[in-house]
Amino acid sequence: MGLYKRTNSKFWWMKFTFDGELVQRTTKCSNKRDAMQIEAAFRHELALGRIGIKPKRDAPVFADAAKDFLDWSKVERSENTHRRIEFSYKPLLQFFGKVRVNLIEGKDIENYIQTRRRQKSRKTKTFITRETVNRELIALKMLFRRLMDNEVISKNPARKIKQLSENERQFHVITETEEKLYLMACEQPLRDVASLMVETGLRCNEVYQLRRQDVSLEEGYLKVYKGKTKSSVRRVHLSDRARAVLSYRASKFAGENLFPQNDVDGHPATLTLNKSHLKTVRKLGLNFRLYDYRHTFATRAVESGTDLLVLSSILGHSNLKMVVRYAHPSETLKADAIKRIEKRKAKAAL
Repeated sequence: MGLYKRTNSKFWWMKFTFDGELVQRTTKCSNKRDAMQIEAAFRHELALGRIGIKPKRDAPVFADAAKDFLDWSKVERSENTHRRIEFSYKPLLQFFGKVRVNLIEGKDIENYIQTRRRQKSRKTKTFITRETVNRELIALKMLFRRLMDNEVISKNPARKIKQLSENERQFHVITETEEKLYLMACEQPLRDVASLMVETGLRCNEVYQLRRQDVSLEEGYLKVYKGKTKSSVRRVHLSDRARAVLSYRASKFAGENLFPQNDVDGHPATLTLNKSHLKTVRKLGLNFRLYDYRHTFATRAVESGTDLLVLSSILGHSNLKMVVRYAHPSETLKADAIKRIEKRKAKAAL
């Protein structure tokens, strides 16, 4: 379309595409011949680069854009967040790596999602979960938003792509028997990590990153200095068993890290023990995540009568809603609650 008139307007408008961008504005002329001259002059000025649209840079391929984004993420994000983002980009790079970012469309992202849902995890040998795909989609959206902010692309192909609906994650409350079998079967440092998690409710990463100066055995507590939220930074009091584990770790290593990689003194802090955990549960025929030790701690705390507000502070949560998700009272405890209600009713009826 070249020139046209809008309803209830006496002026001619020009509408055309220049270098991939839509140009649409009034000529402020009611005479069509004059409007044509204005349009021709405006196009000429655009061609000379004097007004309006900035000259476009060549869009990078996805692999280069991702590298730039990850370099930025390493500086701007926390270490744990950056590591999760970096992990999410591995399959994205395999799929989009050589494609220029301005050529990626919404249908390509939908195709990626469907492709990932048909793939299986190398570790678990099960289909990639919806949660995993959603984390990858979030990471992809972050990249496109940054490309938009830097004016590398003019539209965000991921903006209207919705995350997959997720089923409520199934948490496993570890029984005392399962705990004993697991701790006897697993190797160090996994044994001490699991023991601390079930005794304190710490997250995996919070245990991995423990340093000598974070622990006060005399006072009976440790401090968490880094976490997902402000509430994660907290003081955690120690049970006798937790104190014994930390005392052993402190005597075993001379370096600052109490959980160094491969359990070797002087090494940097452990990043993950997933392989060791999977090896252990498969050997025992069990099916739970290492993180379920944290949920187990929360459930045992509730069953022992711990106030939810206190438990929220122990776990490092910012609100009670998260505590409700973490604590899973046993069927016995729920049955006992009904019995107490019935007894109260019976007393009131007398």
